[in-house]
Amino acid sequence: MSSVSKLVSSVCKKIIKPYSPTPISLRCHKLSFLDQINCCIHTPVVFFYPKLSNTWSNKPSNVVSQHLEKSLSKVLTNYYPLAGELNDNISVDCNDNGVEFFTTKIDCPMSQILNDPYADKHNIVYPNGVPNAYSYKGSLAVFQLSHFNCGGIAISICLSHKIADGYTLCNFTNHWATIARNPMSSDILPMTPQFNGASYFPPIKEDLSQTTFILELETEKYSIKSFSFSSSKLTALKARVINQSEVQNPTDTEVVSAFIYQRAMATKKVVTSTLNQTLNLRPPLPKNTMGNNVSPYCIHTKDEKEMDLPQIVGKLRKAKEELRKKYKNAQPNEFVSIAQEALNETIFNGSSSNFYISSTIKFPIYDVDFGWGKPEKVCTPLKNVFMLMDTKNRDGVEVISGLKEQDMLAFERDEELLQFASPSS
Repeated sequence: MSSVSKLVSSVCKKIIKPYSPTPISLRCHKLSFLDQINCCIHTPVVFFYPKLSNTWSNKPSNVVSQHLEKSLSKVLTNYYPLAGELNDNISVDCNDNGVEFFTTKIDCPMSQILNDPYADKHNIVYPNGVPNAYSYKGSLAVFQLSHFNCGGIAISICLSHKIADGYTLCNFTNHWATIARNPMSSDILPMTPQFNGASYFPPIKEDLSQTTFILELETEKYSIKSFSFSSSKLTALKARVINQSEVQNPTDTEVVSAFIYQRAMATKKVVTSTLNQTLNLRPPLPKNTMGNNVSPYCIHTKDEKEMDLPQIVGKLRKAKEELRKKYKNAQPNEFVSIAQEALNETIFNGSSSNFYISSTIKFPIYDVDFGWGKPEKVCTPLKNVFMLMDTKNRDGVEVISGLKEQDMLAFERDEELLQFASPSS
């Protein structure tokens, strides 16, 4: 990684503030209970555009940067908490302090980064020390525009998990791109984001330090690698489930989550373990509700008999449907207690091995067009997490795996994994 970092030059930093000042009535953004239980990690995502299309291909790099900075300023008016300052674990002072925007030059072609299946090479396109960092002292949202010597660019985004879940990050990025393509569209966004999660999940005053949902980021080195499942391999995995399970219509997320969990357990040589996932609460919450609006849930494995694929899929479906039913039948004032119960089962499950799988499948992450076309590649590298996402053509699933180095060595060589998944760049 040190040799790769030497390729970065001409780092420039700016502070981008909201185009319009945040109204006094919105200056204090209360964190919801679901915000409170999330850690301060900055969640990373990067969009690669190998060659800018149409008139952008001949424009100087500073014009591209100014284009992004102006549209970012406008979208921050709608996503004002991102430009604020966190006040302990209670609220955000939406003081329009702004966000950090870095611009760099990278002295290599983009293909050198994209063609390597080890996604940690992508760190070169992120602000130094920000991705996966706890309690970063800078802004709640950090951006970097990277110019490669081949003419391509990468746009990376790191948002504090205190303010945004994956759904919010995806909506923010698409709204930013919408404004970039059409500067007049800031007044006619597809939907007006609402940061009102606290009205559904009121914050609590108790000490949450023992129940905060923190990923286990040990000091050991991590390796991040991508694997892809083609549509034919997904069909084959689903056939395994359908033939031996009551679940007759397993989703891509369910079958890939179950398979990855099964192979991770096998290669780590553990049986007693827990798989942790989250349920998007939109609905019952409105689709334009931003922030953290996902509820954790988990399944447990206690012996080898529970490690077969159909059984894992069945347990995942049951746990998800039971949690969804609880929220559907509850009154809003019962939401926090349901989330607390689910969180306690996740945090205090007594398992020696915890696996975390998150999914952005069906999110429009490959639709992000700032005016020069859609991205060739999108990557979200998270340590100690398996991130599921659609492939570019939406005809398969990509899994970005973040494991400790010794665990990755075993995982990437697993014969059954490689029967269905291919290392991808």
